[in-house]
Amino acid sequence: MMPRMDGIRACVKIREKSDVPIIMLSAKGEDLDKITGLSTGADDYVVKPFKPLELVARVKACLRRQHMIGKKAERGRVEVGDLVVDPARHLVTVRGKKVNLTPIEFAILALLAKNQGQVFSVGAIYEQVWKEGAFHSDNTVMVHSTRRCCWRIIGTRPSI
Repeated sequence: MMPRMDGIRACVKIREKSDVPIIMLSAKGEDLDKITGLSTGADDYVVKPFKPLELVARVKACLRRQHMIGKKAERGRVEVGDLVVDPARHLVTVRGKKVNLTPIEFAILALLAKNQGQVFSVGAIYEQVWKEGAFHSDNTVMVHSTRRCCWRIIGTRPSI
């Protein structure tokens, strides 16, 4: 038993700030204890007494999964000059500064960043972002990709 705070509360506190892998080692072996531990954010739950080699194998498996998740998240990330679009975290930065975009603005930017150099018609953008047919979509796409959105991304207001 941990002093000051039990393992469940510790797990919840850690999960508030981090995605670091958590393996709970506990003397509590009831099904409800295991379910509670895993439900609060633990990646694995090992009941004492345990075999040291099994624990080492579980730690390695947990780290392997964490590494694979990190690689998948990095794969979706797109960098275009000073612009970084990170779909896994739904984050856009320019020169390291976060840019706040609406979900639709983000989807349009992510589509264009992933397909650098490719020209899209307004209808194609609509179909990709809204996932439906582009009937009379010209105005909808234009509203969501206004100069206001562009200068928020770039960080300076364009001259007219």
